[in-house]
Amino acid sequence: MSLKFFQILLNVSAAHAQRSRELFQTLDLSPGQPKILWNLRIQEGYMQKDLAAKCKIAPPSMTSLLKGMEQKGLIRKEKRLVSGGKRAYCIYLTDEGKRLADIVAVEIDRLEEICFRDFDPADRETLFQLLERVGDNLLSY
Repeated sequence: MSLKFFQILLNVSAAHAQRSRELFQTLDLSPGQPKILWNLRIQEGYMQKDLAAKCKIAPPSMTSLLKGMEQKGLIRKEKRLVSGGKRAYCIYLTDEGKRLADIVAVEIDRLEEICFRDFDPADRETLFQLLERVGDNLLSY
């Protein structure tokens, strides 16, 4: 095999990113915002730092993304007291944010259909398991 794993991964990542960008630009979403909507659709009320960790977004970038989403009326922040009497923001979807998060979910399903159109379910499951193992190996190194 002449290609290295990193080359294949970069090619797949670039193709996925391009297709994702095309899909989400039509919804006026910047990169990163679909991940936030996806995760808040599953569970609201994350503290901002926890949402950043869940989405694998650096905290300063999360602050910027959330500011833009708040200006668009997609999210609202609520201050909460946390341990030690400190205050933190918890993030919730607005009605418009929920509507858009549902559309994002449909687009993600459509993107997955494109990615796996030639795969049978067993091959898809095997691929997911293998990629999870690669990720675990990298994280445990």
